[in-house]
Amino acid sequence: MSRRPCPRNLTTTSAHRGRVPVPVPVPVPVPVPVPVLVLALVVSTTQPAMATSRISAPLRAIARPLGSPSTRHAALAARCTKSIASCLARPLSTSPCSRAAVSPTTASASAFVPVQPLAQQTVLATVHRFPSLEPLRFDVFPANHLHLPTRKDVLHRAVIYEGDMTRLGTASTKNRFEVRGSARKMRPQKGSGRARIGDVKSPTIRSGGVSHGPRPRDFSTELQKKVYDLAWRTALSYRFRRGELIIVDNAMEIESPSTRLLEHVLKYQAKQKGGKGTSLLVTLEERPMLEMALEQLDAGDRTLLWDEVDVKNLLEGSRLVIERAALHNILLSHQEDLTHTPIKPWDKRLVRSSPAEELESTIGWPEFRGLMLTEPKDRDAARADAYESVASTRYAYAESLPEGPKRTELMVSAYNLLAEAKQYQFAQRTGMPFADYARIQNKRNATSHFPRIQALDYQITAKTQLGGTAEETSRVAAETHYVEVRELEVDKQDIIHEAALLAAQVQEHVAEAHSLAGDAAAAELALARASVQRTNVDSHELELLSARVELAKQKKSLAHVQGNGKAQQEAQEQIKAAHEALETAMAEQEALNSVAEAEELEELEEREQPVQEKR
Repeated sequence: MSRRPCPRNLTTTSAHRGRVPVPVPVPVPVPVPVPVLVLALVVSTTQPAMATSRISAPLRAIARPLGSPSTRHAALAARCTKSIASCLARPLSTSPCSRAAVSPTTASASAFVPVQPLAQQTVLATVHRFPSLEPLRFDVFPANHLHLPTRKDVLHRAVIYEGDMTRLGTASTKNRFEVRGSARKMRPQKGSGRARIGDVKSPTIRSGGVSHGPRPRDFSTELQKKVYDLAWRTALSYRFRRGELIIVDNAMEIESPSTRLLEHVLKYQAKQKGGKGTSLLVTLEERPMLEMALEQLDAGDRTLLWDEVDVKNLLEGSRLVIERAALHNILLSHQEDLTHTPIKPWDKRLVRSSPAEELESTIGWPEFRGLMLTEPKDRDAARADAYESVASTRYAYAESLPEGPKRTELMVSAYNLLAEAKQYQFAQRTGMPFADYARIQNKRNATSHFPRIQALDYQITAKTQLGGTAEETSRVAAETHYVEVRELEVDKQDIIHEAALLAAQVQEHVAEAHSLAGDAAAAELALARASVQRTNVDSHELELLSARVELAKQKKSLAHVQGNGKAQQEAQEQIKAAHEALETAMAEQEALNSVAEAEELEELEEREQPVQEKR
């Protein structure tokens, strides 16, 4: 027997399944009067503010389809009828509440702001002057260069990529085939009662090879160029958003490697940008004065060239101080994902040089910069020549100026530089800094404390002993050693004489500087010290000439022992020339002494004459 479908308005239950269906009445929705609908629509369209919940509730119920087959239609119709009746029972107010905020649902056409793509947006960045950090102007930069959102995933990938590139991967171990040793089996395979073992190169032996040990390998990973470029600009944008990107218009160079000046500059930067911390200074080219001052300061701040910086450096520290030319090169080198054009190292758009124009005009600064760029091992030797060159240049320029503070300042600076140059020459010649010599110069045999003199004395003693030992076997060898001893003595006297001359020149230049500065007492003290050194110069000059005479005599003695007549004649001529030089020097000193005594007598007479007239 086939089952017929149930009628549309009839429902069946499980109790009557398979039987004749019993009709169940379905609730029919109560019709709502039309005037009530019209009134509700009129109220909702005429009232400027939103209707209250008591009015909007029945409207939401009415808006639903009334003919949907649901068991809730009866209850819904009853609730709607009750709500509408209660609304009609009290008056409707169309005026908005005094506390209600009226917000228009439409905007005027004049207030429309078009949204520009990020590639078309720009940002303004303040450009400062180094080292004062004085704001100069605003520069416009594309937003996709300095205003990108911070993406930690991109920055993380870039930092990991750079870290993998810097890993050396040089760890290496030797396996059993690379270890040096015998290939003989250490013990028989059987019979010993112990485990079987091979040769001494086995990995189980202490001195054997390493099994599965590290081998040289490349840890570098790959990263898309566009992702790496995006990381660069994201790091710069991160600094820019936080106000930690300081763009400098001029070259970050200082006049001299002064730690006091640089410390003041860094403290001012930290105060301006808030808080403490270290700074990273990115320059276009090498700044030797700045680098030397940072090394001496040892405060954690450092400087790098623009092509030595990586993304991790940009994120480290508290501040990023960068030259505008260096920032231009960085942004130009890392925008390939935007322009789709690779930048070659020889690209003409890259800035190659940014000299310190303000310091170039300073007299002597180019020489100082060249001195700082020399190798450290050759720097001390070149320092004295550089100082003398700068001093002569400043002195010549000062003479062309009229009388005034600037002329005096330049001349004082020139004399101070000359004094420093002589001090460096003194230290290079004797092995002792001039400051140390100044503390012992009044002591007896102060020159014996020179390291160079001590080394020569040791060699002289050793050569003399060798000569005495050689006399027993060979006269020629003994005379040869004695000639070497005389040569060392000449070198010793030459160093002592030159040291006295340099010390006198130092004191004379210091006296001139004090005199120009108006410090008469210091000038007189320096002149008195210079006079003592000049006296030492005269005595050491005579000793040097006497040592040369003795050297010539010793050479003649060696030539006589060797039987070399030509060498004897040459030595005789040297003896004659050395005697003449010694006699001439003695005569000149006697003449100078007589003149000095005459001048002293005249000064005494001039001082005594007014006293006699008063009497």
